[in-house]
Amino acid sequence: MKTSNYYISSHILRAFALGGLAAVGIIAHQAASADAMLFPVMTRSPSVTTIVSVVNKDPDGVVNVNYFTKPIDLSSPCIDEGVKQVAASGRANDMVSFDAGGVFLAGQGGGPLFNDPERLAPYGAVDFSTTSTGPVRGFLIVDDGDDTSEGGTGADLYGEAIMLEMTGGAAFGYRAFNPAQDSNTPGPIFGNGGGFGSFLGEVLDFGAGTGNAGVTLMPPSEWTTRFFVTPIADGTGTAVSQRDCETCSASIYLSPDKAGTLAGMYDRDTVMRSEPFAPAPIPTSARNIVCTGAVDMTEILPQSIVNQISTQGGWGYVQIRSGTSGNIENSATVLKLEYNLTSSGQTSTISPDGAVSFTGTVNNGVFLRNSGTPGTSSF
Repeated sequence: MKTSNYYISSHILRAFALGGLAAVGIIAHQAASADAMLFPVMTRSPSVTTIVSVVNKDPDGVVNVNYFTKPIDLSSPCIDEGVKQVAASGRANDMVSFDAGGVFLAGQGGGPLFNDPERLAPYGAVDFSTTSTGPVRGFLIVDDGDDTSEGGTGADLYGEAIMLEMTGGAAFGYRAFNPAQDSNTPGPIFGNGGGFGSFLGEVLDFGAGTGNAGVTLMPPSEWTTRFFVTPIADGTGTAVSQRDCETCSASIYLSPDKAGTLAGMYDRDTVMRSEPFAPAPIPTSARNIVCTGAVDMTEILPQSIVNQISTQGGWGYVQIRSGTSGNIENSATVLKLEYNLTSSGQTSTISPDGAVSFTGTVNNGVFLRNSGTPGTSSF
């Protein structure tokens, strides 16, 4: 585990309110801990890259980047590329944007984008990008390397990412996840039970009673629905921290019921399309994700149900459960991407019956959330 010389001790308090609503609170004793945030989805290929923007309010802070990358499959572990200190602006309220994949401006390396003024933020030709040169998926941890300012409170760092498909121009974005301190012991813990807690529900955490999220599902005969899943070290699994998550695993499947006792979903005519799987803990349609990965809706449903809802779609619950290999976790971030790119990359149709067509693309990303609060991020 590669971290800076910080230390944190924390005490986790879990309480259950009346009516069965789970409330997770944290009492943290801050002791020399830097601020850390997670970019849970990062992709690199010849046509796709990830543009990252980091805002650092700390004048004494640096920008440390730590990539974890892997081939584009579900079972391979990640490679920890190590902590790389790439910048120390010496100014409060600095912002820097960079190409995490190093392909957008490949001829100029992975330096800062958008005419960043070197006289104010002397980044120079420092390379911010991953060291991987082939197609990869991954996640990125950014910390400010400072234990004297607002470290660990989420007050120093803010970030956003844009997933950019350069050939067709499609893009979607998300906000970085920042509830965590970074330290020597144990390192950043991003789950609902670690750091300063995930009060917005960014982590689907089965152990905290929030391992599901409602989701709408477009007809797979017309659109592709893909889930980007990154297992999260929440302080209760076998990984010490997120920096030990090269082999962290979590399982994902779709169900029509919130409890996740069936595999399947509802169609658009209120009909439950499902298959039982008890006494097995998860259905055979579940997929185990190691470190990070992407899986299509049709891959985490029984094939008979895919056939039934192919031209309709419907809705259901994404379910996160314990992984089956490596450092086993039962929490993960899940980002849903729905897109309609055809082989031409230009034209698709919308029901009914292909009567309406349009030129263009849909590339919509939604961060799935469950804070355990009905009406807020859970139903």
